[in-house]
Amino acid sequence: MDDWGGGRSGGYRGRGSRGGFGGGGGRYNDQYYSGGRGGGRGGGGYYDDRGGAGGYYDAPGPSRGGGRGGGRGGGYNEGYQGAGYQGGGYQGGGYEGGGYQGGGYRGGGGGRFNDGGSRRGFRGGRSWHNPGQKRQQQYNANPPPNLSLLKTIQAHTGAVTCLAYDQATNALFTGSKDGKVKQWDCSTGQTVYEESLGGQVDTILYMQGFMFVAYVKGSDPRNQEGIINFYNTTAGKTQMIPGHRGHINQLLAANSFLFSGGQDASIRVWGMEGEAFVCKNILDKDKGGHTHSIYCIEMVNGFLVSGDSSGCLKIWDSASGTCTQTLPAAHTNIISSIMQYGNNILTGSADGSMKVWELCTPPMPGAVVKPEPIDRYFGDDQGGRGGGRYRQSNAANAILTMEGTPDAKGESILAIASLFDGVGIFNVDQNMALLGSLPQVEVCRAITSIPGAAIIAGDDKGQVHIFSWTA
Repeated sequence: MDDWGGGRSGGYRGRGSRGGFGGGGGRYNDQYYSGGRGGGRGGGGYYDDRGGAGGYYDAPGPSRGGGRGGGRGGGYNEGYQGAGYQGGGYQGGGYEGGGYQGGGYRGGGGGRFNDGGSRRGFRGGRSWHNPGQKRQQQYNANPPPNLSLLKTIQAHTGAVTCLAYDQATNALFTGSKDGKVKQWDCSTGQTVYEESLGGQVDTILYMQGFMFVAYVKGSDPRNQEGIINFYNTTAGKTQMIPGHRGHINQLLAANSFLFSGGQDASIRVWGMEGEAFVCKNILDKDKGGHTHSIYCIEMVNGFLVSGDSSGCLKIWDSASGTCTQTLPAAHTNIISSIMQYGNNILTGSADGSMKVWELCTPPMPGAVVKPEPIDRYFGDDQGGRGGGRYRQSNAANAILTMEGTPDAKGESILAIASLFDGVGIFNVDQNMALLGSLPQVEVCRAITSIPGAAIIAGDDKGQVHIFSWTA
């Protein structure tokens, strides 16, 4: 049964973000994991001089680097290459591309994870798994029997970092580390539009003829500027919106405003004045906000929820811009994904775990989310009611991105891309049963979906894979 969502009212609604985060100490923006090109330049070689040898980009305290990194530290915006892994990192863009209102790919009312109408949630009384039950599922390299590869497009020369789909025109939008944004006709696999922006494309948000593309400008990573290009495709107008320092990791449209979360630890709120977007508010540390790079933002029942690279989760009153609740140690590493599922919030992290948080009913200042997770999947054996994992692997098998969608039968499906296990497909209605994986997608930075019809995933080779559901 398709139970994804959580209703929204007012304004337009959509979201887009980077596809994950990247490996290796010493990286300017894309680092996350132990080792990589860690070692030599760890301690003071990062954007905000945090971390230990080969450490995280701006996570507090010593890193897990050192031992795996060797002497190749530094490497601003380079790929990691440690402990047998090699790639361009996962900062990227476009975790979910755009959300839509009305005829958009995420259904009417701007809802995500459904095939029309406002966003829906878990069934009432939906429980996770029994307290104390250990979750262990063996990795399954085979695809689910009702999900098959329909088409692969060689879309870019660099890693695909963001995706968006418009159901009304059957158009797919892709962004890449190669600095290009493209529009594709999914029927033919041919390029319809292409533009070179001159810097890594981090995020695409598309809805009802309006497209927002976030990219980074500047060759020196210590002085890069995050830019949002706004395209009114109907009127043929374009606006360049500067504002962030460094990468813009996610865009979110809700309640007639555009929200952007960035590497500079700020959330910026944009609104229309005439035909142009202007900054209405800046939610930063001076307003009780984050002190580390913001990786994901989501609107949940009128509250803005944000996660950063230290594992801190914050909840904001979206009307006043006031931070109403902080969970400083929701995770022990980057929070890469936030999504609502009924009366719960799911968070995925570079610490290898997915946690389930219950919303307070009714919400009150300081108590929007209950302070302890009601469940935990993957990662190590601590936390939540269960603990467990779906593979016996290092707890740092980072979750890069997650996508919720119904399959052809309306079952609630969760696609989880992780560092070592590729993209796993889980049936939430069957107690998070692992159905299989997408073997064609080894390192996934961006996933989106056509509810009930398809899952679309981009990889580090510049390819976009379209998988079709069958009943």
